[in-house]
Amino acid sequence: MELDFKKIVEIERKWQKEWEKSKIFESNVSDKRKFFITFPYPYVNGAPHIGHSYTFFRIESYARFKRLQGFNVLFPQSFHATGEPILGTIERLKEGDETQAATFKLFGASDEEIKNFVEKGPEYTAMFWMKKWIEILKLAGASIDWRRTFITAITPMYNKFIEWQYNTLKKKGYIVQGTHPVVWCPKCQSPTGDHDRLKGEGESPVEFYIIKFKLDSGEIIPCATLRPETIYGVTNIWIKPDTSYLKVKIGEEIWILSKDSCIKLSDQLKKIEILGELNSNTLLGKLVTNPITGEAVPILPAKFVELKIGTGIVMSVPAHAPFDFIGLQDLKKVEDLKMRELVEGIEIKKIIYTPGLGEIPAKEVCEKFNISNQDEREKLELATEELYKKEFHKGVMIVDDYKNVPVSEAKKKIIENLKKINSLDSIWEPSGEVICRCKTRCYIKILENQWFLKYSDLEWKKKAKKALSSMRICPEEAREQFLNTIDWLENKACARKTGLGTKLPWDKEWIVETLSDSTIYMCLYTIYHLIKDLDAEKIKDSFFDYIFLGKGKVRDVVRENFVSEDVLEKARKEFEYFYPVDFRGSGKDLIQNHLTFFIFHHVAIWDEEKYWPKAIGVNGFVNVMGEKMSKSKGNVIPLIDLINQFGSDLVRLNIISSAEDLNDADWRFENIQTFFERIKSIFWLIENSKKAEVREKKNIDRFIEVYVKKNILEAEKMYEELKFRSASQLLIFDILNKIDWYLKRVGGIERANRKTLEEILKVWVKVLSPLLPHLSEEMWSMLGEKGFVFESGYPRFEIIEEKYIDFENFIQQTTNDIKEIIKIVKKEPKEIFIIVGSKKKFDLYESFLNGKIPSMEAVLKSVEDEKEKQSMVKFYKKMEDAYRKKELTKVLDRKNQIDLLKENLEFFEREFGCRVNVVEEEESTLEKKYQATPSKPAIYFLS
Repeated sequence: MELDFKKIVEIERKWQKEWEKSKIFESNVSDKRKFFITFPYPYVNGAPHIGHSYTFFRIESYARFKRLQGFNVLFPQSFHATGEPILGTIERLKEGDETQAATFKLFGASDEEIKNFVEKGPEYTAMFWMKKWIEILKLAGASIDWRRTFITAITPMYNKFIEWQYNTLKKKGYIVQGTHPVVWCPKCQSPTGDHDRLKGEGESPVEFYIIKFKLDSGEIIPCATLRPETIYGVTNIWIKPDTSYLKVKIGEEIWILSKDSCIKLSDQLKKIEILGELNSNTLLGKLVTNPITGEAVPILPAKFVELKIGTGIVMSVPAHAPFDFIGLQDLKKVEDLKMRELVEGIEIKKIIYTPGLGEIPAKEVCEKFNISNQDEREKLELATEELYKKEFHKGVMIVDDYKNVPVSEAKKKIIENLKKINSLDSIWEPSGEVICRCKTRCYIKILENQWFLKYSDLEWKKKAKKALSSMRICPEEAREQFLNTIDWLENKACARKTGLGTKLPWDKEWIVETLSDSTIYMCLYTIYHLIKDLDAEKIKDSFFDYIFLGKGKVRDVVRENFVSEDVLEKARKEFEYFYPVDFRGSGKDLIQNHLTFFIFHHVAIWDEEKYWPKAIGVNGFVNVMGEKMSKSKGNVIPLIDLINQFGSDLVRLNIISSAEDLNDADWRFENIQTFFERIKSIFWLIENSKKAEVREKKNIDRFIEVYVKKNILEAEKMYEELKFRSASQLLIFDILNKIDWYLKRVGGIERANRKTLEEILKVWVKVLSPLLPHLSEEMWSMLGEKGFVFESGYPRFEIIEEKYIDFENFIQQTTNDIKEIIKIVKKEPKEIFIIVGSKKKFDLYESFLNGKIPSMEAVLKSVEDEKEKQSMVKFYKKMEDAYRKKELTKVLDRKNQIDLLKENLEFFEREFGCRVNVVEEEESTLEKKYQATPSKPAIYFLS
């Protein structure tokens, strides 16, 4: 067969049709062991790209591996439409966003379809992309039970399921109503969860402290900070020059702050009355009073001040804040003489001692990062983070009021002190920039009467940790991240006002948000094919209570929900058989939200531990040619383009073999050709195996059989841990390299053992099937086998005779020794002598190995020849030294060495192009014979 990329695609299409025709991936209740595996449902605001492929192909290959092991594998797939993403893309299209239109075209939408997205709306758009996903996953060879597929938000039965979930959570006390800060989109007028963000996934509300400095006229200059303990080191106040600020009344106080902060504080339950505007330049040079020290410090200009963060005014602590230190240095260079004199008079005050840091820590860290001005914002932020961590965790205060008090403790005490003198307030900010999918910058709003999942509940956390402790986490190193997430999780808003989704059943103004309706939907997979045609309007909570919780009486449930007893009982049986989830795979970025929520919700809904998840696997991100994927770099590659160009199997192998554990994958085009050449070699072997000899098996035949079997068992361990990089190295490279060596050893495929080749090819193709599902089916068929390869069972071997590995290692080592000598002497041999050590040496070696060491005298007693005696003395001392260092290992016995070398004389002569002799030390007349030892024959050749 002439194999090329086009032929590979043809082969794949053929086997996809065979799989679909046989319905082989439709899983039903049986007496076999089940394995339930899931891939997170992707968001349907586009088609799959190379970034999706890494996690998906890992999970898909793992599903195939479990099938090969004999499990009844359930691998369903659904799609996510909840929240803002689809609405956001449509809004951008309406606004004429060419980038959004170009993205849709990249993923296969025509101009007509893009027009339909705008005109027909989000449900049409979601269904379009869901169909694209299904089409492409089928071409990727996905072994999915498509009967169980649904889409969130716009599927009535799914909405009923989510209503049941949230009613159940509320009854159990896991949902509370309260006042909490949330990340808020002012345009959508809703909390913005991680999956509703264009930027800022994982960012959360952080409380900044506002310290009130006073002008002589009594107005408050409110400075926002995360480090109130540094108030003792304040030398000045920073304000953005030539900018409009607001004068407002808050309570009985008059504050001056930025317009942005005024909006935020209004949304954080502050009653604000705007009194007027003023230009910030009118404040420059004025003095304010430090509420703790009583010192008067000037207001100075700084362009690094962010009006959108905090109050738009910050206090300056140049000894301990890189931004402040550089800001002062920049002011020393301005033309304004009065300003320069004001700055020159400022004395930088060190207030924290940290081991390893000098007199002005901020100066040191600025020099380390080579920062010269305020424009180097990225460097300044890195320097700030580094210095803050060191001082907070290792620093102690050196001011009189808090001498030798650790910074972390002093911070709490200073906060209390500021509260007592009414000089402290607060403002909430996101921990980093957050942009909603509608392209609006988000801020923090304090919501009253908002619905929250009570993740702060200690008992709930305890149950989540218990579940985690019994789960397999792959790789194990990710477990700590789950534990940390469980610990720091606080109450989280579970609903928003806009977007697609299920309405909260008890408060219809709210819609369950994206990360909150995607936690236990896996249980719906077990029954969806049985219930999808039921009238969702008639379904009550009692329906799901019976199926998933075993609550209620069949007759009552049948009557209340207008369903047949047969459907109800079948659904209960399917759930009981397939649940719990045996393996959930995802990217490592979802540990901090979705995957941990997945654990929380399971332990909340099901009291019985048998329904809790069994395992979670996480993996790294995807780079393309060594670079992070991004639209701006133009390296977001649609998966369908790669499949059409190279075939799905090569795409799969290339991406999943590029990394493992938490390391990031790297798509590299050049590796495709490397894998392609290896695959061609395997096809060539299968096609030409019939040319091999029918003969008795030799040691070399036994060796390749044992080698392949041993590595097939090793590959099973790798597959089990999803170490596909290691598995592909072993199965695609190591085994093929060793078969090449085997063919070289026997003198070509025509002189190989046909039965040996047939045996190793059959078991090899089986274990290649998780990596190359389509091509393995083709190879299986070429070998004359019936049925699908993944149904054939993972190879099992009764006995693996390791001695054949030792035999071949001995021959290989001898071959390498001869090559090394040729390399050193730089001459081709005309005749080679391989000299096996004497029986006396072998006996002595065995004695040392067993710890029964004879005396030197006893050894030499039977040696008459003087040269032999010298050789034995030298060998004895060598054995003594090796024994003392515990370096002795078992070697092949003398008879095996002689027999193996003689059996392979033809190979040696073919390899070195000359006559080769195998002689025993006792029979040889060559001086070289004395160098022969049990661990290494002596080599001598004539040239």
